[in-house]
Amino acid sequence: MNLALDSFEFGLHTQIYYGVNKLNELPDIIRKYNYKKVFICTDKGIVHSGNLNRLENLLNQAGIDFFTFTDVEPDPSTEIVQHVKNLYIENGCDALIGMGGGSSIDTAKGVSIAVANPGDLNQYEGKDKIPNKGPDIIAIPTTAGTGSEITHATVLKDKKRHYKMGILSQKLHAKAAILDPQLLTTVPRGVAAITGMDALSHAIESYTSNQAQPITEALGLYAIRLIGKHLRPFVAQRTDINAASHMMLASTIAGAAFIWGRVAAVHAVSHPLGGRLGVAHGLANSLLLPVVMRYNVSTNYEKFRDIAIALGENVEGLSLREAAERSIVAVEQLIQDLEIPTTLNALNLHPSDEELDVIAQEAFQSGIANANPKDCTVADLRKMIEKIR
Repeated sequence: MNLALDSFEFGLHTQIYYGVNKLNELPDIIRKYNYKKVFICTDKGIVHSGNLNRLENLLNQAGIDFFTFTDVEPDPSTEIVQHVKNLYIENGCDALIGMGGGSSIDTAKGVSIAVANPGDLNQYEGKDKIPNKGPDIIAIPTTAGTGSEITHATVLKDKKRHYKMGILSQKLHAKAAILDPQLLTTVPRGVAAITGMDALSHAIESYTSNQAQPITEALGLYAIRLIGKHLRPFVAQRTDINAASHMMLASTIAGAAFIWGRVAAVHAVSHPLGGRLGVAHGLANSLLLPVVMRYNVSTNYEKFRDIAIALGENVEGLSLREAAERSIVAVEQLIQDLEIPTTLNALNLHPSDEELDVIAQEAFQSGIANANPKDCTVADLRKMIEKIR
């Protein structure tokens, strides 16, 4: 970027409340915004972890009225959003709490859209198509990965099309995000691993994107450094509060980076992989990240060298190209250490050539790969998918 010639925008719209046991301040935050009855979107995993009980006890002790929905599904669909919208209205709520991973927060965002805007949610797919701002959202992430607590996007599954669609709007920023690392200590090991790789993919894609700008580059590279240092110990021991704290920050910082720096080919393919084959989003990103990095590395050896260094690689004595390629080795080693599968076959998924052709076509048509530093055709995307088959 030529700062003398180019321009850019950057802004955050979510008030962040960070700290161990910061959840205890939720009643004060609700009173600050004068909400009368909050609707909690969460899932059975949060119920079993005890985190929902902690939240509900806080609200009960503070005399705050609420209604809880605990059946958020992975990769939430437009149908479940419409169902929850009806519950929200029937119970007379005036604000939403999304507590959990990206699915719970994305569901809350979808409900906010549906409450204030008529008709099928499909009509709002894409960027800035939501006419009316819906009720406020308080996001309380319990995983370190999606960054949804800080972003202006929700991803919902259209079951009729077998397609995961993105809705992006400034109206979707959460009003507040409570980042309490204590909430991460109950995350299952496998979830911690793939959500951590989700955060890393956000950081690397936003840092190397053709939409990157100085602020997103700074955020992305810092998030990469945090993840490189703390993801392994966090996955090994989720009760390591130091590692959990750094991973929670890394996830949110990477989310802030990709609001403006954008994601690219990894996410372009991962969305239809999820929609068509049911691959969890973070896992799909993990499968694709090294492949896409190898495709992109020649576009900016300096940036990929810096990624390698941020991930802890010693590049002393290497040529610039060799140093850059160490970034791919570092990511592959991280995936191996976290014991994450690296192929669809390892997931017992055996899509036909025709199915992979459809996934590549949908990835291209989404427009997400437009931010990739190296241009991608449908054929290029298809070759990437073949490498993870």
